Amino acid sequence: MFEHILFAINGLTEVGGETPDLPESLDFATGIFAAFLLVVSLFAYRRTKMKRLLFVSAAFGLYAFRAILPRLEILLPTVEATTITVILSSTGFVILALFFVAIVKKK
Repeated sequence: MFEHILFAINGLTEVGGETPDLPESLDFATGIFAAFLLVVSLFAYRRTKMKRLLFVSAAFGLYAFRAILPRLEILLPTVEATTITVILSSTGFVILALFFVAIVKKK
């Protein structure tokens, strides 16, 4: 199957089409998946009222934001790349902290 994907990508460049940026596409897809998990975890919180699900929901929401943030560079060209890098690094730390709190938090 992987050979078919590589063949299709190579075929695009031979015909003159642009090669899709696979890592960027996968990063965006994980952001969409995180947004889906955010919605699912919020529904689970509404049903069970477990506070730890709010921490998990916040972590998924931040992860979705983290996947969308690099694409905002097109909309907000005045924001420096270093600012975006600092925000991405700090959100990664906060996401890990939220998952840790969700795991160790008692009822």
